[in-house]
Amino acid sequence: MQNILLRDADQMSMAVALEVRVPFLDYQLVEFALSVKDEYKYPHTQKKLLVDALGDLLPDNIVNRPKMGFVLPWKDWLKNDLKDFCEENIAQFAKRSFVNREAVLLIWNRFLNNDPKITWSRVWHLVVLNNWINTHQIEC
Repeated sequence: MQNILLRDADQMSMAVALEVRVPFLDYQLVEFALSVKDEYKYPHTQKKLLVDALGDLLPDNIVNRPKMGFVLPWKDWLKNDLKDFCEENIAQFAKRSFVNREAVLLIWNRFLNNDPKITWSRVWHLVVLNNWINTHQIEC
């Protein structure tokens, strides 16, 4: 559950601008937290009870770091682990009759050269579309 559903809950909620708090998954911890008096749970700083419970196990740079979102390393994946898969699909897609070959190849090359205007999602949509066309044996 940790590897898939928690990530998905975060991504799907952010996709529609919702702030979702996934609960602790240990029912015994939840039962204990519910039994603690409110004045201990709601002090002046966020998550004080949780931070205090961890003591020195939690470094200060973690406790006081700025808020950050959870982001998957798509850019790195497309340029490394998935590069061969992407290049193959981009090359096939660029040869399709309904596609502007030069434009598709330019997008791919700009992405590889770290053009900030070409995000991983622009490339990935083309890769997935071509792969879908191949998988379903669509003639176009």
